Formats: sequence, C-alpha cells, structure tokens
Amino acid sequence: MTRGLKDQLIGLDPRFRYRGLNQTRVETFSDVGFALAITLIVLSASVPETFVELKESMSGVLPFFLCVILLVIIWMQHYMFFLRYGLQDTRTIVYNTVLLFLILVYVYPLKFLMTFLVTFYTALITGTLETFQSSFTMQSGDMKFLMIIYGLGAGLIFYTLAALNRHALKLKVELDLDEYEVFQTKGSISVNVLLGSIPMLSCLVAWLGSDNSLTYAISGFMYLLYPIIMPLHGRYLGIKKERLFPEK
Repeated sequence: MTRGLKDQLIGLDPRFRYRGLNQTRVETFSDVGFALAITLIVLSASVPETFVELKESMSGVLPFFLCVILLVIIWMQHYMFFLRYGLQDTRTIVYNTVLLFLILVYVYPLKFLMTFLVTFYTALITGTLETFQSSFTMQSGDMKFLMIIYGLGAGLIFYTLAALNRHALKLKVELDLDEYEVFQTKGSISVNVLLGSIPMLSCLVAWLGSDNSLTYAISGFMYLLYPIIMPLHGRYLGIKKERLFPEK
C-alpha cells in the first residue's frame, strides 16, 4: 500500500479493509446533494438590510447549527458506507437516489422544526411565551402535520441507510467480508434502524394521538430517547466486539 493510501486510513478502523478509497462519481454527485441541502437552509433566511434585522437573524444561528449537525451525521453514515464497500451497482444507486431525495425534501421541515423548538425553549426560559405565540401562529392540526412529516422524513432517511448496509451484507461473498467486517456491517444496520425508529415512533404518536398539547409534548419527548438508547446500544456493541474480536 502506498503512503498516500495509508494517510487516508488515519483515524479509521485498522481492522476493516476499506474498498472505496477512490472516490466515485456516485459519491461526488451525493456530496453535491448534501451541499445543496445546506445551501437551501442558508437561502431560507432573508438577507438583513438593517441592524435590527441583523440582530434578529442571529437568532437563527443555533437552529442552523443544529440542522448542519444532523445533516453531517447523515453524511458521515453515507461516507462510511461508500468508504467501506465502494459499491456502484444499480441497487446501491437506487437507494442512494432515494436517500438524496429524502434529504432535500426533509430540509425545510428540519429548519422550521429546529427554529420552532429553539424559539419555544428560549421563550420558555426568558418568560416571553406571548411573543413566541405571536411569532408562530399555527392553526389546529398544524403541529400534528409538522411532527408527522418530520418523523416520517427522518425515519425513512435512516431506514434507507440501513437498507444500503443490508445490501452490502447480502454481497458479503462478492465483497469478501470477513467475520469482523460482517459484525461491523450488522452493527451499522442496527444503529440506523434505531436512529430511524425513534422519529417513526414520534410520528406514530402524533398520528394516533388527539390534537392537543399533551400529544405533541409526548411526540417531541420521544426524541429524548436518543441520548438514552444510542449510548446503551453503542456500549452493547462495544462489549460484544471485545468479546468476539479481542485486541491482539
């Protein structure tokens, strides 16, 4: 292996044989899609023309930051998939196209929800709920639609990432995956299924529940399962990996 390739592997799992070190046109096209998603978030904000408008626009920094973080998490999963397997077959392209479509559709609900939540909790802390209510005038059923469309979009994105990894697992013979690589692939599938199931659960609560504040509160609190379930699942995978593949 040349020094250039070794440099590319710094910080990556040394026990996984990466098959996609050379970037393909599929990845390049996908990166353009992710960049476009971030651009759409930026363009959704108007350019301030006065100092007052500039101060108001600064309130959108935190929602923008949260949106970018979520998109980077999705991009990282996408990047690791192509780095690990380097697949370019028709099914991979189809799944990848669906993923990009979902991300671009998901951008505006994501930006609106992040802005809504940041503004709501800021108003709750500062005691300015009346100002918040005048800024976000929502009719009956609007919040229900928002929680459903966001949960559905987020869930389908992570389920698509799980489907990509499952496709790679089906090609384990063709890809010559060893036992450790199969274990890591199965781990990626389970992680994405969990990441997708929580927003789907939130969507289900909003859809089946009554049109009231309690339903929306429960639907929103479903996302608090992330900092509980994901570390526990990561710990479980870590213990299992240490048991099955001890460091030599």
